[in-house]
Amino acid sequence: MRTERKENDDNKKGRVGVEVKMVDQVLPAEWHEIEAPAVLKTSSGKEIKYIRRHEVQRILSCLQGRPACRSGRDRLLVEVLWNTGARISEVLELTAESVNFNQHTITIRSIKKRKFHKKAKDIRNEIRGLELALANDPDSKILQRKLDDARRRLSACKKEPPPPVFRTIPITADLSGKIAAYCMENSLKNHDRLFPISRVRAYHIIRRAGEKAGIDKDRCHPHVFRHGFAVNAVLSGVPPLVLRRWMGHARIETTLVYTEVLAQDTKDYLERMRF
Repeated sequence: MRTERKENDDNKKGRVGVEVKMVDQVLPAEWHEIEAPAVLKTSSGKEIKYIRRHEVQRILSCLQGRPACRSGRDRLLVEVLWNTGARISEVLELTAESVNFNQHTITIRSIKKRKFHKKAKDIRNEIRGLELALANDPDSKILQRKLDDARRRLSACKKEPPPPVFRTIPITADLSGKIAAYCMENSLKNHDRLFPISRVRAYHIIRRAGEKAGIDKDRCHPHVFRHGFAVNAVLSGVPPLVLRRWMGHARIETTLVYTEVLAQDTKDYLERMRF
């Protein structure tokens, strides 16, 4: 019995050794270096997982060996996500005319749903005022009619889609040139989508490339590029108000969450101080 157990243990050890060797063959040795987790912990306890520059380069390297037609598209998809901080749905909506090749900018339609647009907010404020006035004069038929009319207008306004909101993000001349070359190679016209693929397909591309590049599974999805862009911008000294416009945040508080990354390592600040 003891001999059998020992053999089983040896077999288990052998299997583990084989598995480790297989992983080493897939990933270069330098990718196994231990580094701090790319997780931003906010004061509220929320964790924001993001991706770093060298990890993006690893993903791009993994996409290099794919067929030329898909390799160029998938690599450009990753570069646009990393360089703009846009949501995946926003990137998939981009067309050739979204890019200003002279000024090196991309205009993105913010598609995150908002509960109310400005018109609805104005009507709600009007209703609050009428309700207060009616509380002081409950017998006023004029105020009651105005209140009923405002409520009808608010109900109708809720059914209307909010007006589209666009934001313009600067990009590097290098990325602008890559997009221009991609458009020429694929004979894209102004209204043609840069990435004519589904959202599910985009997730699949990022997941496979991320896993091949040794990125943990929790960060193998498109949204980590948005968080990574914001963290990279903050560490590069981009002012929060500018970053807010680039990210398309409705509230500045959402943007300020990323500034907490500055408090994780304060040694650089000390080195810059003069005593």
